[in-house]
Amino acid sequence: MKPLGAGDPASVGEGRYRLVGRLGQGGMGVVYFGRSRSGRAVAVKVVRPELSTDPGFRRRFADEVAAARRVGGFHTAPVVDADPEGEPAWLVTAYIPGPTLRDVLDQVGPLPADTLTVLAAGLAEALAAIHQAGVIHRDLKPANIIVAEDGPRVIDFGIARALDGTALTQTGFQIGTLGFLAPEQLVGGTLTPAVDMFALGVVLSQAAGCTPFGDGGSAAWAYRVVHEQPDLSGVPDPLRGLIAACLAKDPLDRPGPSEFLDQLTVRHPSDTWLPAEATALIRRQAPAVYLAAADRPSAAPTDPRATLSGPPPVTDGQAPATDPRTTVSGPPPTAGEQALGRDQRATVSGAPPVADGRALARDQRATVSGTPPVADGQALAGDRRAALYGPPPVADGRAPATDPRPTPAQSAAAEGRTVASHPLTVQSSPGRGFGPPPVLSPAPVPSGGSAPPGGAGPSNGTGARRGRRGTVAVAALLVAASVAGLLVWQPWTGSDDPGAAKAGGTSPSPKRSTPAAFPDAPLLVRLDTQPGSSDCHSVIGRRDSTTDNPVQLIDGTCDALPQWSPDRKSFAFTRKTAEGAAVWTANADGTGVRRIAAIAGGRVSWSQDGKRLAVLRRADGVQQLFAVNVSDGSAQQLTTGSGKVEDPAWSPDGKLIAVCLQKTSGWQVHVVDPAQPGAEPQQVTHQSRRALDAVWSPDGRYLAYTAGAPGKGTGGDIHIARADGSDDKTLVQTAAQEMDPVWSPDGKWVAFVRGPFDRPAIWAVRADGTGARKLTTGSTPEGHPSWN
Repeated sequence: MKPLGAGDPASVGEGRYRLVGRLGQGGMGVVYFGRSRSGRAVAVKVVRPELSTDPGFRRRFADEVAAARRVGGFHTAPVVDADPEGEPAWLVTAYIPGPTLRDVLDQVGPLPADTLTVLAAGLAEALAAIHQAGVIHRDLKPANIIVAEDGPRVIDFGIARALDGTALTQTGFQIGTLGFLAPEQLVGGTLTPAVDMFALGVVLSQAAGCTPFGDGGSAAWAYRVVHEQPDLSGVPDPLRGLIAACLAKDPLDRPGPSEFLDQLTVRHPSDTWLPAEATALIRRQAPAVYLAAADRPSAAPTDPRATLSGPPPVTDGQAPATDPRTTVSGPPPTAGEQALGRDQRATVSGAPPVADGRALARDQRATVSGTPPVADGQALAGDRRAALYGPPPVADGRAPATDPRPTPAQSAAAEGRTVASHPLTVQSSPGRGFGPPPVLSPAPVPSGGSAPPGGAGPSNGTGARRGRRGTVAVAALLVAASVAGLLVWQPWTGSDDPGAAKAGGTSPSPKRSTPAAFPDAPLLVRLDTQPGSSDCHSVIGRRDSTTDNPVQLIDGTCDALPQWSPDRKSFAFTRKTAEGAAVWTANADGTGVRRIAAIAGGRVSWSQDGKRLAVLRRADGVQQLFAVNVSDGSAQQLTTGSGKVEDPAWSPDGKLIAVCLQKTSGWQVHVVDPAQPGAEPQQVTHQSRRALDAVWSPDGRYLAYTAGAPGKGTGGDIHIARADGSDDKTLVQTAAQEMDPVWSPDGKWVAFVRGPFDRPAIWAVRADGTGARKLTTGSTPEGHPSWN
């Protein structure tokens, strides 16, 4: 631990936590050893000041802190306090004395079989608590495990996800640890909590003195992880089968933490769970060293080991002489920060890894780019000299056959993007404003097993994965560097909203893909210029993802129910004046406002081609559905029944219009064929309560709608059902009134209105019922969102 420097704060939290010394510097900021007012030891992570200026960082930071604070259990270091709005933002965790498992293995050596079973049980319990809180650790390794006298503790499942989309992640900052990446991370597959179970298998193998995927260069190691079976000959027999299951290529074949514990036989030593040498190491460990170690690189199962990182690690250009380690990390320590780890680093760019371009000690430095790994352009020395921009070396030095198909990372590079936004990969584009960082996730999967709303289905499966045997290791490493390890941990099923926790669709399981990123697409909203619902006083605004406050688009006194056109270049809205209600349109920026046709009021909906609008008009004393031409205002009546029609929504393919139809049984969702005017509408929902506000998912396979009525039951809940009305599930249900759902353009989120009519606010929730958050941040009431 170093003393505080001239630029370090003396305390955080208005003096609640006094900072004693500097432990190290990680991707998010500086880690300090501190004391609470009562003298309790704590670890304090203070965020880098420049991150506070990022438009969406604070909101993402708050989301991640909320997720981390839900993690409990015996085997983690809990988050005890945080201030995402602080200047700078900060996070406090409990202090747990003890060395890291990395230190124990380096200084004591492999652990006895009985100790391994206790370690395995403790880590599995920790992962169970982490996953149950809606978090994927994503960086489980010996350096992130504290060895305490009463058992292991998992640390550093902290706040790195909030970095996603900032300048740091766009320039190759810390993105995970190569030696512990699962096969799906290396080939750009779907990331689930199963990646933590794979890392657990590697950790336990190393603790037993085993390198399951052998020694050698990082490219050869990555190839073996993806394509070859682990060597577990050094693992004690009682644990070998269970560790082998954790290291399965297919994440669906790996046990979850609970299943792992069910199959594990724990043999507690008679006195202490650790060998005497490890216990002695704990008792002589300097205070708070473990947090510095947690931010340093960890050993990977290769020897010598290289790293994928940003700038060179030392100021004099010399490669470290001892204990090279593999980690996918960011900027190296300065000359005064060497305590963070004795590591060898390489770059994720064409720049040479050291100041003078010299190769790594023992010829193990390389780059992940199209430029040569050393200054003179020569390949790496030794049997594994192939630079990472070429075919991957294998055990005998030959390169396997290559796959002509571009990998997600290669395609992204060709298009100038960081990562391809394929449904089965983790996206790395910025998630700003009120959105969390971009990660893709499924919406509800109906009982029939088809893909969820938005089209993000399960991973390609074993067959597809096995079909990638020809993929070169450089592709795997590129994906690992730019996709797989970008986030240290991330919410899995977490939500800020208790109503969403009960929600439906289907509950995400540990076998599901990672949570959907919040979309960047702006929403159109109704802004109430003053509270109260008795008089009309509203304008149309746009809520962008880069700002917290919506922007008014047009002047008016009674404008409502905006609807984006299919190309998002314009929008329609309903305006009431002294002459009555009419549908109007405007350009996306609010210019070019013009009246289209008179209507009875209510919501309108665009046809797929943007040439017509589904509107409501009265005919023979009954409110009916009409289609109006945008060009000239001419109209065609589509319904003729005796029941009142509300809430038209044109399907994405243009073949149907969903409406809410009033019959003797009450309001229910029906569909109308616009090609058959006057035909009987077909009923879709069969609720015991009324069903209103129906909207199609972007792929046309699902409908979201409001179930219930104000003042009755919960007042109104948000449901999702298949387009034929089957598999109807509650998405959001609270004691408050919820209404007016809308899908995000990617179909992975649903925005809705919550609150009384005189003070509505806009919320959003993932289509699987997780991650609910309030979007309305100011005092201005907002309603009638439009997203897609």
